Amino acid sequence: MGRLVGVATALTLLASALPARSAELTRVASSGDPDNPFDIDLSLRWERLQKRGRVSREVVTGAPGGLASVEDKTELRVNDITNVVIPRVAVGLYQDLELHFELPYLLAREDAWRYGQVDGLSVAGTSTIATNTINPDGISCVTPSSPTCPIFPVGPTGTTLFQGGVAGDLKAGLTWGVFSDRRDDTKPFWLVGIDITFPSAKLYDPAAGRGSTWLTPFAVASKTGPWGQKIWKYDLYTALSRRMGPIDPYFKAHVTAMQKSSSTYSNCDQVAAALANGQASQAAVDNCALPRWKDDAAARLPYVAGLTFGAELIPYEDSVAGQKVAIDLRVAADYTSSSRWYNELTDATGRLLHTDSSVTVLGSLGILFRASEFVALQGTASLGTTTGHYLTGEGLGANGGPDQNPNFDWRYDAPGRRFRLDDVTLFNLQIAGILQF
Repeated sequence: MGRLVGVATALTLLASALPARSAELTRVASSGDPDNPFDIDLSLRWERLQKRGRVSREVVTGAPGGLASVEDKTELRVNDITNVVIPRVAVGLYQDLELHFELPYLLAREDAWRYGQVDGLSVAGTSTIATNTINPDGISCVTPSSPTCPIFPVGPTGTTLFQGGVAGDLKAGLTWGVFSDRRDDTKPFWLVGIDITFPSAKLYDPAAGRGSTWLTPFAVASKTGPWGQKIWKYDLYTALSRRMGPIDPYFKAHVTAMQKSSSTYSNCDQVAAALANGQASQAAVDNCALPRWKDDAAARLPYVAGLTFGAELIPYEDSVAGQKVAIDLRVAADYTSSSRWYNELTDATGRLLHTDSSVTVLGSLGILFRASEFVALQGTASLGTTTGHYLTGEGLGANGGPDQNPNFDWRYDAPGRRFRLDDVTLFNLQIAGILQF
């Protein structure tokens, strides 16, 4: 045992004697140094993002004239898989000052929803989605020829929306290393940065091209839809790392604000088509035309704030050859505020929906292989969840007056009929190749 302790101590002292390099999370392209007049980093990253969850719905139970209760009834299972490649260019403008760009390309996105199961049996025969009997006005839709009016279509084996073969939104940003442990080993590496995402991708209009069944036109793999949301995003962040022998702990905090553009989607954009296909009320059509509803009926964007804690464990490093092997362990948590925005039922309903706030937690394991100071390969796998939250629940009125909110739908916004997402599982995989000059 004493020999093992001695070896471990020697390795720690050796790593401490090597020139310290900050964690990859806090790496900044730098130029203008005597030994490094110019830095440019090129990378290509593949990401696979998967979200699975259960969608339930409030159901009022109880005997007529007795006490009523509200229970959550399983309705759907949702499975959203996104595959995207992201080229990135980072250029050192000056010492620890980086300008970078990213332009994602969506290979494929498949957002699938199907009836859920209870005790191994499908709920298709009892689903309140299929057996719905009221229209968006809350009035009975039952006729001799049509005893029900399904809220949205769910195929016998499920329905899938396909997107892909399109570029996403351009992102550009600046990162500045305020302190550098390489320049002053008494300080940690501290960076601050801002990323701006431009609304450059073609808008995904969730209601476009839908007919009387309200099935999305992108429900066949041969016809893929666009991907853009036409909003500006501003991500402010700061991070710290401090190398201590073979361990490099780090911390990051960020907040993301969003701003509508002139092309951001609103449910009022397609309200006439929705009315013609039984997916909007006459009140929605009337009130969308009122000036006082112009802003209140539009999209209401969320904001996101998050923290990341982690550490790199460096079992091998050769500073002279620029070689390094690092194991990256981290935990991240993001809070997303309530909104009227795209959510897990948007592709099914063709609408922006009220979404309650939620917290997403991810644990990640990453491995970095740096073959030289010029070439590196990085891979990360993450597993996490999102807290349960309502996917519908618009208020009936607003503006301090009697007008009905144009976004309100009696079928799923009224208390006792709202949809909820829970049992969420997130699995993300990233692989990146990096060239640094």
